[in-house]
Amino acid sequence: MESISKTYKRRGSNISIPKETIEWIVLTILLIFSFINSITLLLFLLSLLLFLRQKEIGALKIINIITLRTIINPGIAVNIGEWQNLKWLIMFLCAFYLLKSYSKTQEIYRKKIKGIVRLVLLFTVYNVIASFWFSTLPTVAIFKLLSYVVIFMSVLIGIGYTHNKIDWLKWMLKIFVLFMSISIPMISMSLGYLRTGSSFQGLSNHPNMFGLLAALFVGILLTCVQTKRINNYFLVILLSSITIYMVVLSKSRTAFITCVVLFLMYTFFININRYIKVMIINMVTITMIVILVSDNFILSSILDILYKGNTDIFSSRQEQIGGLVANFLRNPLFGNGFAVPVTPFRTYSFSSDYIVEPGNLIIAVLSYSGITGFILFSSYIYKMFWTNIREFKFVGFLPVSVLIINMGEMVFFSSNNIGVWIYMFWAIYVFDTR
Repeated sequence: MESISKTYKRRGSNISIPKETIEWIVLTILLIFSFINSITLLLFLLSLLLFLRQKEIGALKIINIITLRTIINPGIAVNIGEWQNLKWLIMFLCAFYLLKSYSKTQEIYRKKIKGIVRLVLLFTVYNVIASFWFSTLPTVAIFKLLSYVVIFMSVLIGIGYTHNKIDWLKWMLKIFVLFMSISIPMISMSLGYLRTGSSFQGLSNHPNMFGLLAALFVGILLTCVQTKRINNYFLVILLSSITIYMVVLSKSRTAFITCVVLFLMYTFFININRYIKVMIINMVTITMIVILVSDNFILSSILDILYKGNTDIFSSRQEQIGGLVANFLRNPLFGNGFAVPVTPFRTYSFSSDYIVEPGNLIIAVLSYSGITGFILFSSYIYKMFWTNIREFKFVGFLPVSVLIINMGEMVFFSSNNIGVWIYMFWAIYVFDTR
C-alpha cells in the first residue's frame, strides 16, 4: 500500500499489475472479511493503519474507507458500532495527522485554506460559547461540534496538501463504483429491501442513505465527464440509467430531485451549441411528459417518491421541521446547542444516546446556532463556493449535489456517518483545476 504509482511485475512474466489495482483488490477482500463478525471487523480496522505508510494520502484513505464500512447493510455485515470508540480513535488520529500537514502545504493553497478555516474557527468558537450558555446538553453539543470541525478541517487541509499527488476525484469515483456495483445485483434480492421491505437500500443501511449516495455518485460521475476524466460515454449513460432506476426503487425524494437538477446542470454546461441544448431539454421534457401520461406505473412510482404515501408532499418532514422551528423560536438569535435536542433538564454528562433528525440544513443550523450562527455558517459556505467559481461549470456538480441532498436529509455535520464524503466533495471542488 506504500505506493500508488509503481507496478508489480510477476517473475518470469511480462504481466505488470499496477500497485493501485492490487491495493483495491486487497481492500475489497479486507472489506468483505470485516463483514463476518466483530473480530474480523477489529482486524480490518487495525489493518487500515497500514495505509499510514502513504502518510497524508493514507490518512485520507483510512477516513474514507471507515465511512464506507459505516454505512454497510446490517443484513450483510456486523455493525461497526461494536467498535465505535476504536473507530473514533482512528479517525481522530488520522485527522490530527492531516492537520499537521498545513505547514507543509504550498503557499498558494495555504491561502485558500486559511480563508476558509478562519471562518470555520469563528463559527466553532461561537457555537462552543452558545452551546455552553444556552444548551441543555452542553458537553454533548460541544463534542459533536468538535467532531465535525476537526474532521472537516483535516479533510480540507489534507486535500489541499495532497491533490497534486493523487487524483482524489477519480479515487472517490472508484469508491462509489464499488458501492454501486455491489448494490446492483441486490435489486432482485430481499436483502436489498431489508429496512422497509419495499424501498431499495442496496448495500447501504437505509433506503434514504442509498438515495443520498446515488445522488452523490451522479454528481461525481458528471464531474468526471465534464473534466474529461471519463471518455466512455456509453458507460456513463449505462451507469446513470441504472442509478436513476435504483433511486426510483429507493423512493428517495431528495435523491430524485438532486439527480434531476444535476442532469439539467450538465445539459446547460455541456460544450455544445445553445440551440441544440434547448432542443435536447425540450425533447427530454416532452418525452417525460408523454411517458408519464401514457405509463401509469412510472407515474405512480414517481408520485410515490414525492409523496411517500402521504397526501401532502412535505408531510413526511412536518414533524422534524416543526420541532426544529419550535426550537428556533425558543432562542432565535443564539440557538439551543449544536446538534442536540432540547431536553427538560440540563446536564453536563456525556452520552451518545441524544440523537436529532434535523431533515433540512438551513432550518437545522438556525435551530442549532440561531441567526448569528447561520450567518457565520453561510459565510464559510459562500467562501468555499466562490474560491473556485471559475471552474464551476466543470466541478460545480460536487457542491450542488451536497447542498441539495442536505436540504432533504441533513448529513452535513455527521462525521460519524457520510459527512466525510460531504467534506471530500467540498475540498475537491475547492482545489480541483482539472
